[in-house]
Amino acid sequence: MIKLNKYFELAKEANIECLELYIVRNYSLGFSLFHGEIDSYSTNDSVSLGARGIFNGKMGYAYSEKIDKTTPEYIIKNIVENAKNITNDNKVEIFKGSKKYKKFNCYNKELDTIPVEKKLDILYEMEKKLKESDPLISEIGGVGYEESRGETIIANSYGLKLKEKSNYYIFYAEAVAKDGEDTKTGYKTFIDNDFSKFDLDKFVEDVKDKTIKQLGGKPCASKKYRAIFAPQVVSSLLGALLSSTIAEEVQKHSSLLEGKLNTKVVSSKVTISEKPLVHNFFFKGFDDEGVATINKDIIKNGVLKTYLYNLETALKDGVESTGNGYRSSSKSAVSTGFSNIFLKPGKVSEEEMIKKCNNGIYIDSITGLHAGLNAQSGNFSLQATGFMIKDGKIDKPVNLITIAGNLLKVFQDVTLVANNAELLTNSFTIPSIMIKGIAVSGD
Repeated sequence: MIKLNKYFELAKEANIECLELYIVRNYSLGFSLFHGEIDSYSTNDSVSLGARGIFNGKMGYAYSEKIDKTTPEYIIKNIVENAKNITNDNKVEIFKGSKKYKKFNCYNKELDTIPVEKKLDILYEMEKKLKESDPLISEIGGVGYEESRGETIIANSYGLKLKEKSNYYIFYAEAVAKDGEDTKTGYKTFIDNDFSKFDLDKFVEDVKDKTIKQLGGKPCASKKYRAIFAPQVVSSLLGALLSSTIAEEVQKHSSLLEGKLNTKVVSSKVTISEKPLVHNFFFKGFDDEGVATINKDIIKNGVLKTYLYNLETALKDGVESTGNGYRSSSKSAVSTGFSNIFLKPGKVSEEEMIKKCNNGIYIDSITGLHAGLNAQSGNFSLQATGFMIKDGKIDKPVNLITIAGNLLKVFQDVTLVANNAELLTNSFTIPSIMIKGIAVSGD
């Protein structure tokens, strides 16, 4: 147990106006199989402390992964030295605390009690069943399990002390199908923190189907197609779009949505919300600056309702933080992020959406977003795979194609949203969408 009082006593002696401690405990477990043998196995149990304090009007920072009786003195000394080296006149603030915080115990203790042997046995069975699932499955690229649990503590000189704990697990598998010279690979993940929700047989069936359905895939004719994007594809594009709602990007004039607050920016079919208080294992009652989180619409019926702020960017705009101050680690400075993103589902099933599409293309994966998207213009060119849609049904698979368009235009062109919302590993809950058209380069 880390004794916090010593840090605050030393901070007061050093004339630090206010001290904030950000402590993260993490445990992770991961292993994978290949050809019936364990080919990787790792565990990690760590604790880290990130601290910041206001000294002579400047914000100083310090960090340590070594927590012992010498750490408080080390942290306070480094904060003071760091603050002395800061030359800018930026306004700085450590948050005193919100009036009220929502709480939810999203930690599943049962997950900790399940033996590693049982988790390994599931992987052995998974690999065996995948091999036997279909004669066209020629190879199992690997099956694996990952588990993570974390605890965050935030405390400051104002008396604020917050604590949250969460955990989850992931199963994943990769299979290879071969028909003559044609070879295709399929990959799938499953995430939850309730072990009883994992259905091995369904998971195996899904991996097999996803892999085999790709066989025979060829490039399609180059032209503009009415298109349906699968949840994973929508999630990737939506994450890129939401980066333009971050206030820092707006303030740097690098946002596609600068000056568009309270105006219609995408299709009225599109409502995008951040719901950190939804009762799932991504629940967060406060951000990494101690600001209470709230459920909020970012875009409602196509209209941009808010930018996302941390304390620093909120000070610049003279508004309140939206509770979106996050760190990638204890060591990093606070930036702005989002989690538990929901794209409001529609009323039609994906199957009905495909019928309404009639003739077009179904895109189920994209790659190259990091390099293939121009963040300033929103223009993109991405490698993709999917299926042709013919007479309202999924038809031949397509691969070796490129889709090109504009990020904002994609969401402006949404004509239908399905009801198949799926919780993904990035915390997004996303359904499929249909858009008016996308330019495809193939043959």
